[in-house]
Amino acid sequence: MKKKIPIIVVSLFAVLVMVLAGYIYNRFRNQDVKKVEIRIDQKNGKGFLTQEEVRSLFDVGDSILQIKIKNLNLNKIKSEISKNPYVENADAFLNISGNLIINVKEKVALLRLVNYKEKSCYIDLKGNLFPLGKDYVERALFVNGYIHAALVMGKNVQDSVYSKSLLPGLYDLAMRIHSDPFLNSEVSQIFVNSQGKVDLIPELGNFIIHFGDLDEEEIKLENLEAFYKQALVKEGWNKYKSINLAFTNQVICTKK
Repeated sequence: MKKKIPIIVVSLFAVLVMVLAGYIYNRFRNQDVKKVEIRIDQKNGKGFLTQEEVRSLFDVGDSILQIKIKNLNLNKIKSEISKNPYVENADAFLNISGNLIINVKEKVALLRLVNYKEKSCYIDLKGNLFPLGKDYVERALFVNGYIHAALVMGKNVQDSVYSKSLLPGLYDLAMRIHSDPFLNSEVSQIFVNSQGKVDLIPELGNFIIHFGDLDEEEIKLENLEAFYKQALVKEGWNKYKSINLAFTNQVICTKK
């Protein structure tokens, strides 16, 4: 009989814990949302979205603070926020205090593109097209010229609609430049001429870099970086009129 007493006590304690947990859980579910905290991951604390704009994406009609936690649809909130063209991903959850926490990650612009019809958009690091901001301009690699591609927001450069355009190649070139700290600081613009050939405009120096076709990109960029470090550093930025990378494994320079 003595052995059964501890078992009974443990069982009663377990039941008590379950009842108490259920009570706390139901009390939590039946309380109103206490507070909304919105956190936006963006460059230097500035970006396309403000906390007020994010809140307006899901907090419509009756205030979210008047909704009981049990009636709160977190998946719907996350879905509504994710529809915004500047949002890469979003998350929504409740903390133990009953506060609604919204985490938003903004898209990062890889390049700003202007096509042959002077239409503009950004392309993010994943290759997705998204519109320019109303009040915010993000610094990105500028790409323009004879780019014959309709800019459809939400499309990706790898989508079939762009398979015959230069967008996939320009995106790949921009990614290679972006991933190299040295080139990323030296190249400020990509221009496509009327023959579909590519020129690079440097950040420093009054010369043009003729890149040519969008092939052998890695080799050409390696040649360019080597030329910068070996020749331009020694001879200066103003000695050359143009640098031609169009021919693989050689760099042809034209002096002023």
